[in-house]
Amino acid sequence: MAMRLQLDAGAWSRSRFATSPAMEVLGVLRQRGRHPAAHAREWHARARRALPPEQLALLEDLVPADHSYAPDFLTPVPRPGESMREVAARIAATPGEEVDYQLDIAVRGRRVWPHVLALHRSAAAYERWRRPMPPALARVARDGGAAVAPAAAAAMATLFETVLAPDWARVRAVLDADIGHRADRMAAHGAAAVFDDLGERMRWTGTELVLERDYSGVIDWAGEGVLFVPATTHVGPVLFAAERPHTPVLVYRARGIGALGERPSGAEASALSGLVGVTRATLLAALDVPASTLDLSRRTGWSSATVSYHLGILLRAGLVDRHRRGRVVRYARTGLGTALATSSADAGPPAAPAAPGGPRVLRRRDSDDFT
Repeated sequence: MAMRLQLDAGAWSRSRFATSPAMEVLGVLRQRGRHPAAHAREWHARARRALPPEQLALLEDLVPADHSYAPDFLTPVPRPGESMREVAARIAATPGEEVDYQLDIAVRGRRVWPHVLALHRSAAAYERWRRPMPPALARVARDGGAAVAPAAAAAMATLFETVLAPDWARVRAVLDADIGHRADRMAAHGAAAVFDDLGERMRWTGTELVLERDYSGVIDWAGEGVLFVPATTHVGPVLFAAERPHTPVLVYRARGIGALGERPSGAEASALSGLVGVTRATLLAALDVPASTLDLSRRTGWSSATVSYHLGILLRAGLVDRHRRGRVVRYARTGLGTALATSSADAGPPAAPAAPGGPRVLRRRDSDDFT
């Protein structure tokens, strides 16, 4: 049994890499506190402390630890430069009928779609694969899929902002390094080298990618290529998201995630965050090389307006400077900013609670999907 993703030379030439904060969030939820990576276990522990119980319960019902399927609407196909606020808006705006369809796929007692049933060995096998409706999701789903999407978006946004955002610059560095490594391998050894260590239960035949599963099907609409998405929280076989007509997405574990556990995770662990707040401490740490507001927005997941506001405070405090080159303004740490950012990693816990890190972010995919 396998899913077969047809990928001819033209489609392969249009394939590309992308990153997704939502994929990182779903990896934390999927593994809970049993994740093999220390940084992901810490993120889940933080989520348990920071999220309202009803939000965490809803997310864990949508992304079960004991089932392979999570609804696609939680992780929209990544777009270049998209902030977490924009991702959340797309999640919240998912049509109710699309959410209902994705819940139908994996929840017992809901509608059975013939084309989904046809992917399985038998009706009995499909029914065994489905799972009961969990309680927190049942309460929200009583009002239909149109109620589930915005509730899930708000919960994912809260989790990202309170748990992952302080570490996002470091996570982006790991993801960018993974993509750079694979681009170098492709240049040196050819396109097939990309698949060498993406993950188990997947093979490349020269014309299609074969992903071993408990059901079978063909993904034949990858004319515009495939998006390869590394994630520091992914565990196990390569996952796929494939819903016609959207570009298919393959999610795999990023290389080099050990670097995320080399020191206490998050800017809030430093004395600097107690002085200037988590958001500004994170931006100061991210400015180890000069960057524009847009660069920092992409790396942190915060909106450009949020980044610009906090950079203005750092500028007035003399911790950063700015320089214009053509139409682009780049920010860089001053000597004082560098001294604070580099020394704070060795300091003890903050003497005062961290200041709020800017406005809350409002906020499709971790696991296998169907056509």
